[in-house]
Amino acid sequence: MAEQIHIGFGIDKNFGAFAGITITSLVHNNIANELIIHIVYDDLLSEDMHKLKQMEQLYRNLTLHFYRIKSTEGMKFIVPPGHITQAMYYRYLFADMLPQTVTRLIYLDADIICKGDILPLWQSDLQGKVLGAVRDYGEAKSCVRIGLKSGRYFNSGVLVMDLVKWRQQKLTQKLFRWLEQVGSTKIFWGDQDALNGVVDGEFAELPKIFNGIVINNTLLKATPEDVIVHYIDYIKPWHIYCLDSEEKKLYWHYVKKSLWDDLALMDGHTVDTTVMTARVLHKEGKYEKSASYYEALLKYFLQDKYT
Repeated sequence: MAEQIHIGFGIDKNFGAFAGITITSLVHNNIANELIIHIVYDDLLSEDMHKLKQMEQLYRNLTLHFYRIKSTEGMKFIVPPGHITQAMYYRYLFADMLPQTVTRLIYLDADIICKGDILPLWQSDLQGKVLGAVRDYGEAKSCVRIGLKSGRYFNSGVLVMDLVKWRQQKLTQKLFRWLEQVGSTKIFWGDQDALNGVVDGEFAELPKIFNGIVINNTLLKATPEDVIVHYIDYIKPWHIYCLDSEEKKLYWHYVKKSLWDDLALMDGHTVDTTVMTARVLHKEGKYEKSASYYEALLKYFLQDKYT
């Protein structure tokens, strides 16, 4: 008999397509199980909503539920500069927004590819803790920064949540209270810092194969054993300036299997990402296109002096 696995995403209109690609990878690698997807969102592009609903018709092992956030009153959002948005805090809301009958949930970021069976993750022994997670690669510095006594800090991109305990402990209220008290002084990773600040080491440690952290053009790469590959950097595999790698090929393998198979590579909107785009295009032998990005930078810096 197929196991029902509940999976949650918290997104805004910028990540509807990428959540769809993650879900595509999930259904292709978990055919034997019934995947029940819960999407908490504030806004979605109509074409992404249409495609997400269309997926239900395509995959018999997939059910989707949508929960729109109508008010953020009483929620304190601290959004560090960079590529993240307030939607990162929506993972706090599943316990309140989902039916009480949902007692356990796997939360996933929308910059993830699943390449294996997640049933063992779903069945993880949480040892009586409110959540299970994989320890973060930079935990020592993070522990010092937010003052953790435990010396243990996890990455919040993959979480197994005990929603019964979450509700009993009123964890959502504690998280927003922590954010309000701490303010922006210690916050670097937003929701992740607050979760670690409140839990302070009281989490079940999960095997690294369930959150294989990847950063483009570094030594942090996926391993063959990884079930979940997580592209945590601001350089995502859908960016022009993401360097070619096996991890990027893996991502685009599932893009082509998805309803977003016409996804176009995106360029950046900052000086740094424009320079990176120009360099990548030059490396690929696309010299004229590369030059156009350098020209755009010259126009930006020289403004009306450029002729």
